[in-house]
Amino acid sequence: MSTPSTNTVEKASSSLMGKILRHLSVLLFITAMAVGMTACDQFDLDDPQPTTSVSLNQAVNTTSGFNSLINSGYDRLQGVAFYGQQWILYPEALADNAQLAQRGGNRYPNAISNNPRDHMVGWGAMYSTINEMNVVLENIDGFTPTADNPQAVKNQIRGEARFLRGLAYFDLLRIYSYMPGTIDGRDREPGGFSLGVPLSLDPTLSTEDAESLPRAQNTEVYEQVVRDLETADSLLAGNSAAPVGPARATAAAAAGMLSRVHLYLTNWGQAESAASRALSLTNAQVVDSRGGGFEEAWRQSSYPGSIFELSMTSGQDATGADGLQDLTFFTDPNNDGSPNNFAYQLVTSADARSIYASDDARRQLFASDPDGSVYIEKYNGSIAQFVDRIPLLRAAELYLNRAEARAQQGDNGSAQTDLNYIRERRGLSSVTPTGQALVDEILEERRREFLFEGKRFFTLKRYAKDIPKPQIGPNESIDFNSENLNERRLVLSNIPDLVVQSNGSLRQNPGY
Repeated sequence: MSTPSTNTVEKASSSLMGKILRHLSVLLFITAMAVGMTACDQFDLDDPQPTTSVSLNQAVNTTSGFNSLINSGYDRLQGVAFYGQQWILYPEALADNAQLAQRGGNRYPNAISNNPRDHMVGWGAMYSTINEMNVVLENIDGFTPTADNPQAVKNQIRGEARFLRGLAYFDLLRIYSYMPGTIDGRDREPGGFSLGVPLSLDPTLSTEDAESLPRAQNTEVYEQVVRDLETADSLLAGNSAAPVGPARATAAAAAGMLSRVHLYLTNWGQAESAASRALSLTNAQVVDSRGGGFEEAWRQSSYPGSIFELSMTSGQDATGADGLQDLTFFTDPNNDGSPNNFAYQLVTSADARSIYASDDARRQLFASDPDGSVYIEKYNGSIAQFVDRIPLLRAAELYLNRAEARAQQGDNGSAQTDLNYIRERRGLSSVTPTGQALVDEILEERRREFLFEGKRFFTLKRYAKDIPKPQIGPNESIDFNSENLNERRLVLSNIPDLVVQSNGSLRQNPGY
């Protein structure tokens, strides 16, 4: 099985979105019932289906059928165009954290240069997940599982579906829309552009169901994300049938993601409360590297501080052709035993490395290749060669989310406590800034802690900051509030052209 390029994946996703909204068969097919679809199984419903597929009627009449739909949503996140590679690396390359390895190939130069249309994608794939979760939620009420506690099982299914739908809408908003309102006096919606993405909460099962939906306001879609995550939390908390995690959604994962969403919305009080709740619900701990062992934590098959992570399977989610697309291959030149790894692409920028103190334990993850480029060893084949777990929500984020929320509310002491909790466990001394200096220090700590974890671009975006590009040249940056539409399109991805052309109600992003 060959692995598609970014553009091919986006075109396929765009085509799939069009089929979902207009030509979806009355039968919904689910492949690989036991484990969900693999990353390359974003199949075309007009094509012949595998013999393991089942009808929609079968899928929504068994617990395994519902769970296969749920598994499909998790599995899609693993794709190379999503968290399996590009949603982790693009936010580093589009910002100031990454630069090309000297022997780097041809995958990320345009991202480093912030060329138009070389951006994160996901429109069709995330709407596939949304539609699948809508199918689950539409049909679960009338289903009675064969179980000792059928209500617990139904709540588990509902909770995971609400989590995955909320996450899909959140990711769409992050990529294709601006955050609403202002922050620190800066406008976060240049030119007053406040559109979100189309909002659909009903399953599309036939051409009669299809709609040409316009884009809802970003605030409306964010409100739905909050409702989905709050509901997921309530359905999964204390539920005997709920997953343990971190490979599947838990109440802690839902509350933790909710804290992230509220930061995007500048709902500081809610962000603080959600982070505190998530910490109270999880056994995950911030890895304490004062006695050493920071590097070893990143080599475990499940990261010790993970609350929600993608857990890949050797022989299924990578190896062979797939391995050439994995994070390991793109960021670690020695994972395959050869410094001439042709897929090796991105290394840390000198600017990013400059913010680490000499005694910072996180420096243990830096290594130099034969050309002198400094790469990071967060993805090192922890499960098998070319196969890694990918943490999407760590306990460390909850402390920094809460620190930021508290600092923005003027609670300097509590914010310092949370910030220093992380710093001390990285071998650093405590700090006592206040006011804006404290917020700035927290954001810099976030940059240090989550280097090459797909967060940097979005931190700059949600603070409406110009995006510095020291990799390109001194004083180079992207003007977030530029009046030039050609520059503004560097912040938002373009909605796939085929989708816009087939939906007269859908407005394209500025500059495209």
